[in-house]
Amino acid sequence: MSEPDARVARLSATKRELLARWMAEDTPGDDGPARPDGPRTEAERTVAAVWQEVLELDRVGIDDDYFALGGDSVHAIVIVAKLELAGWRITAQDLFDLPTVRAVAQRATREAPASARPRPPAPDAYPLGPMQEGMLYHSAGGSGPGAYLVQVCCLLTGPLDPAAFRAAWQTVVAASPALRVFFDWHERTRPRQVVAPEAEMVVDHLDWRDRDEADRAAALTAFLDRDRARGFDLGSAPLLRLTLLRESDTAHRCVWTHHHLILDGWSQQLVLADVLDCYRALTAGERPRVPDRPAMPDYLDWLRTRDHAADERFWAGQLTGVTAATRIAGPDRANGHVAAVRRGDVTLTVPRALAAGLDAFCRRNGLTVSTVLHGGWALLLAELCASTDVVFGVTVSGRPPGLPGATELVGLLINTVPLRVDCAPDGVVLPWLHELQHRLAGMREHGHVPLGRITRGLGPGRGPGLFDTIVVIENFPTAVGRNAGEGLRIEEVRTVVDEGYPLVLEIVPGEELRLLARHDPARLPASRVRAMLDALTACLAAFVADPAQPLSGPRTLLARRHEQHLEQERRADRDAAGRDVRAARRRKTDEERA
Repeated sequence: MSEPDARVARLSATKRELLARWMAEDTPGDDGPARPDGPRTEAERTVAAVWQEVLELDRVGIDDDYFALGGDSVHAIVIVAKLELAGWRITAQDLFDLPTVRAVAQRATREAPASARPRPPAPDAYPLGPMQEGMLYHSAGGSGPGAYLVQVCCLLTGPLDPAAFRAAWQTVVAASPALRVFFDWHERTRPRQVVAPEAEMVVDHLDWRDRDEADRAAALTAFLDRDRARGFDLGSAPLLRLTLLRESDTAHRCVWTHHHLILDGWSQQLVLADVLDCYRALTAGERPRVPDRPAMPDYLDWLRTRDHAADERFWAGQLTGVTAATRIAGPDRANGHVAAVRRGDVTLTVPRALAAGLDAFCRRNGLTVSTVLHGGWALLLAELCASTDVVFGVTVSGRPPGLPGATELVGLLINTVPLRVDCAPDGVVLPWLHELQHRLAGMREHGHVPLGRITRGLGPGRGPGLFDTIVVIENFPTAVGRNAGEGLRIEEVRTVVDEGYPLVLEIVPGEELRLLARHDPARLPASRVRAMLDALTACLAAFVADPAQPLSGPRTLLARRHEQHLEQERRADRDAAGRDVRAARRRKTDEERA
């Protein structure tokens, strides 16, 4: 197996699918000779070919189940977009309601292929997107220079040509209007974003080869803090910068800092992919080429076609009857402002056996792993708040499958929307999870509506403060493992961003299911966050073990495990405090004797 093939093989199934999506250019065609359960009509052939490509399967029968094949909500975005390019229109909801090729093909309607529709030239200035409006308000309104700043730190090992690396970044910036955007909001009734005709990418170099490992680690921590504190002048482009910290002849620590206003996580990875491709071309003596990707004006044009009244009716129906906020954190001493605070991180890796069992459970029962995790989090919040009706934030990609090129668009489309869950103890696990999945799927059609508009009619105290935790499913492609030149590898990737909530649960699916909780230590101590993740893992195991049980079973288990973990933490703290006291007494005794 070649080195690139080996790297791809080590990726999770989701990451391999999305890597294939990046590299796939061809429109699906005929699936070869007919089989007894093979596609027969043009629609069935196209749907089967797309499923086969996106789900990485050798073949797909027309009555195979989408979930049993490994499909989920992330695959659905890509599948709908590819069918749109091929001239067939369905919705992501169709894949969940009609999970076979035969049924989806019957629902699909014929229209002109999206690839044949001309795209008008992008303007030099245009309004802000829904998420950008709120983000700019906080960023420019005195919340601190680190508000909504994204800092990506990784280790580059192997031979690196710094000049070619800088040239690759500059090439991508020059070719990508989204990376040359700055914001104009002074003396105007409505802010706008402006594309600068040129923008010079700042790439700094620091040589740390004379430092030992401990010194480098301390210096890196201090550098990252200073870098976040610098922030950006939102009125100047580009709103991104890069620093290369040379640790040895074959190792560089790379820090890419950018403002969240211009890129979401999905777009961030598209940019990285373009940079690595350009770097590979430059080091091979070839001419670098950057794809002509869609940008924010395409998305804003799509937004103007929406039925906004229907969007508002949908969200009003979701939240009607909410009587209390779902909050678990301590008081906000910063009065709601996002600041460049140091966030705490707590990570838990779900045992491999449980992760495998969860995957099999989902395939068997027509569920996605993300649905089950959202369900576990809802039950945990219900126990912590002693409630049966909870609300928390979920982050959606915001990439409408019906928008041509949505999966390739560079900009800020991500959005946080409220998910309301009924956690009455007499509900039964499996049908309850199916109902939750249906609700999540229905929300995707309305996931572009800004949170402020969604919660506007809830009344005082229940709008922006409706919840204080959000769940993020890492469902975008990653540039790790992409060919970046002979021998150059990307490792130890870590992203720091403050979304402004006391607790953000980031879920990284795959063969190794990882739970990462970013929290404000002043409002939620690490011990409590660890207890929550431990209880959540126990809840997942309970779902898999007995999906026919009432919700009262997992809820009781959650309460018990959470309290047990907290008691262990309290005992450990008491023991540590006792050791400190005894050590202090011994030092005092030794001093008196001396």
